[in-house]
Amino acid sequence: MEKLKLLLAKYGKAVSALALMIGVASVNSACLAFYHQPKMPEAMNSYKK
Repeated sequence: MEKLKLLLAKYGKAVSALALMIGVASVNSACLAFYHQPKMPEAMNSYKK
């Protein structure tokens, strides 16, 4: 458990920045599978072009 906390403390900012970059890149695209389009948080609408 302590190793996990150390790992999260060390790489937490990088993982969250990567998640934001992926979210911004995918905000204008649709899901490839026609039967599933996950709901996007309302805050991501500010990143639309």
